[in-house]
Amino acid sequence: MPDGAVEYVRLPIYQDQLCQALSFTPSDLQENRAGRLSASQRSTQLGAVTRSAIKSAVLMLFAVGGVALWAAMGVTTLLGLIPLVLAALFLAWVGIFAWYMPPVWRDVDAGIVSSLEGLVTPVERRRSVPAGYMEVPTWSYYWVVDGEQRFWVPGKVYPVLTPARHRLYFLPSSRRIVAAEPIS
Repeated sequence: MPDGAVEYVRLPIYQDQLCQALSFTPSDLQENRAGRLSASQRSTQLGAVTRSAIKSAVLMLFAVGGVALWAAMGVTTLLGLIPLVLAALFLAWVGIFAWYMPPVWRDVDAGIVSSLEGLVTPVERRRSVPAGYMEVPTWSYYWVVDGEQRFWVPGKVYPVLTPARHRLYFLPSSRRIVAAEPIS
């Protein structure tokens, strides 16, 4: 790793950027070092679970409405299938929320934070998703520790990391990173 990267991660501004991108404070970091989720981090994660539950309930209502509309319209034309297809899409989104949120809920309930340290590098993965007659590129962003353990990160968090030795604090079931700090 270049000497400039090592020097940069030692600057206070770098830690400030990590704090801002991952939404944690120095007091949160102290709790994480002790293996605990801080009260503010618990609140943030519970907020994400609550928002997902509300979105799921709204999408369920839309799905029920779509099925009711389909039943009222009948399937006399291709246009009559649109409400049914939309209902299926809404239910698919509910399934996605149902798949990803229970591990976060378990992590918040346990209040435990795990940590891992090593050389952390940002990695992006590009995939092409079929969309009709064309393919649409999508990107996934990860922080990889020692080339082995991969953690998904949001796109706004991905570019903040400078490749160097770090300690990552994460929720064990959902593997969500809640804090990070450079180490020497």
